[in-house]
Amino acid sequence: MKNHDKLSDNDLIVQLRMGCKNAFAEIYDRYWEILLNAAYQRLHSREDAEEVVQELFVNLYFRRCEIDPKSTLEAYLKTALKFKVIDAYRVQQLHYRHIDGIIAETNLLSTAPANQLEIKEFKQIVLTACKKLPEKCREVFIMFRFEELSHREIADREAISVSTVKKHLHKAMLFLREEFKGSKTFLTIACLIFFSK
Repeated sequence: MKNHDKLSDNDLIVQLRMGCKNAFAEIYDRYWEILLNAAYQRLHSREDAEEVVQELFVNLYFRRCEIDPKSTLEAYLKTALKFKVIDAYRVQQLHYRHIDGIIAETNLLSTAPANQLEIKEFKQIVLTACKKLPEKCREVFIMFRFEELSHREIADREAISVSTVKKHLHKAMLFLREEFKGSKTFLTIACLIFFSK
């Protein structure tokens, strides 16, 4: 059995292309923190950075036979990370562009209590609160609450498990309840957001 921590990057690539899981584990250990820090500097969210880097390594393993770095393994991984970050930004901007339309088109307000908020006030409060959520948590909440997607539909779209979707929603619910707690509009917001679906 080889001591993979003693191997050079080039040797690890050769082993990885042959399907060696220990070589993959060594690459993961060797570059996880480096890539995580690089992703965090761009995304400013540890949760988002971890998801991007995790996805990068999953892709690395499944496409291991195609690996043929032109320079170093580190450069190869950082280039792959750059494209993953660009994809993350693209998703983020897509949600920002559509959030106004999603909220405007939603039928939540039709089931609001008698003392419902004015649409403009409700919209502003929700937008402000949503921006404070971590990126992935915010995306899942918006898809569930405003696009009215099911847990399974969200899981399929985001390539995550249903249990992860539920964790994001639970986190969002707790945050938003705390965010609105004590305000004069708390009861209305709670009804609109948490009980209208």
